[in-house]
Amino acid sequence: MWELGEPDYIVDVPAFAVPATGVLDYENVTINLPFSEDVWIKSVQHLPGDRRVLHHLLSFIVPADYAERIVEGENDRYREFLEGYAPGKVEASSFPEGAGVFVPEGSAVQMSLHYTTFGKEVVDRTQLGLYFAEVIPRHQYSTYALSYGGSNIEIPPGVAEHKMSASHVFDDEIMLHGLRPHMHFRGKYMRFRVVYPDGTQDDILNVPDYNFNWQPTYRLSEPMLLAAGSRVIIEGAFDNSEYNLGNPDPGAAVRGGAQSWDEMFIGYFSYYKTR
Repeated sequence: MWELGEPDYIVDVPAFAVPATGVLDYENVTINLPFSEDVWIKSVQHLPGDRRVLHHLLSFIVPADYAERIVEGENDRYREFLEGYAPGKVEASSFPEGAGVFVPEGSAVQMSLHYTTFGKEVVDRTQLGLYFAEVIPRHQYSTYALSYGGSNIEIPPGVAEHKMSASHVFDDEIMLHGLRPHMHFRGKYMRFRVVYPDGTQDDILNVPDYNFNWQPTYRLSEPMLLAAGSRVIIEGAFDNSEYNLGNPDPGAAVRGGAQSWDEMFIGYFSYYKTR
């Protein structure tokens, strides 16, 4: 059950009744934490109540009672990304040596949960296990969501390679540790690269055959030091043709949105600032 042993604290997500059929909006919940002092998180694990209905979730640290809804792919200065659960990303996760996620006293965990129906009504009771750092880490571990912006996505019907790209400049020097591409059924491929301030560049990650049903975080075997002013770029494509066997409807003009038959174009960068 708990891969790293009994957590220091277990967050019980409110039970959610998933009907047998229908389309569900994303469920957003905010759960206040009872900590009487600041803590640092070193490892986390999401334990789904029912894997048949919980497709994925995202967890964040926020101020207590924070009510602003999570929009996947957007960055909110009041939220610190904690971890996620998704197909291919189900195991416990530990942050790099010397890094962790800071949880100030008076914080909460906020989650966005995506449930899908499968023909039988069930009740999901997901849990989140938190493991505290014994020594205060030197670095705050953060994740930046680089997104084209779902509202601007428009993929014509039948096109086999609809290309998109997005970029972001890191103002601070960072140590890059992890990356994760996120698209839906029409996602075809995504590449990550960096252009340094002196104009040189490096490829970081290439996912040539994206699979919506396999969305791990790719942890770099050797972390990359990116100088202040480095521009990270994601480049990818969607396949909205009949030859994409996972395509729900090749005849549809596809827009950005939360449901799986809509699309997203997000590259996640996990890192810490070196100074």
